[in-house]
Amino acid sequence: MHRRQFISTIGGVMLAGAGSLGGRVLTANATELAMPSSECRPTPRQGEGPYLTPDSQLRSDIREDRPGVPVHLTLNIKDDFWCTPIEGAAVDLWHSDALGQYSGIVNELIDPDSLRLSGKTNDMTGTSFLRGHQVSDANGKVEFTTIYPGWYAGRLSHFHVKTIIAGMAWTSHNTQLYLPSEIESAIYATAPYADRGKNPIGIDRDLVARGDAQSISQLTVPLVKDGEGFRGEFELAVTF
Repeated sequence: MHRRQFISTIGGVMLAGAGSLGGRVLTANATELAMPSSECRPTPRQGEGPYLTPDSQLRSDIREDRPGVPVHLTLNIKDDFWCTPIEGAAVDLWHSDALGQYSGIVNELIDPDSLRLSGKTNDMTGTSFLRGHQVSDANGKVEFTTIYPGWYAGRLSHFHVKTIIAGMAWTSHNTQLYLPSEIESAIYATAPYADRGKNPIGIDRDLVARGDAQSISQLTVPLVKDGEGFRGEFELAVTF
């Protein structure tokens, strides 16, 4: 049972059955004492994906030698119950480069027509580009400097994000963040993305989204022009 449902439930029955305390009957509804904020919508979860590695570096600029359109990404980590900032959360960010390749793993290539494994691979073990983690400050904020991710067969362009709350390593909030399609079209017409062209995959064929346009909308980071690149800010309201 989710915390919101649980506390709402005990609010209706717990104090009502408490009888009296110190000679006074308890008539207050517990929901008046412990109700979550109605302003914070929990961020939809999505699988962490197969490309997480256990050794991401503590760093804000994760680009290394990867060329691409710069993106400055700010994530605000909040408790999805009270909608208050979470300090000390470890936030891992990783994604593909302009050619659709991940560092640190053997990339298994997918056939763009059948969306099945092609049997071809690209070994990128021993590299660490476009991976890193930050720890949220007193305002729940982390910041990353990276590039706009390239596409690979079967997927919309995306960032992977894993959030672990301090002292609660047994659980995590995993999701994926997407980018505005109107910006993407222009970016993929420029180097180093242009050789591969436009992403042929839409929401309906994305192997994770599977047509769920509502979740993609909720997980899309708004971007604004910032010099030669873009900057975006996104609120991660996480459950723990």
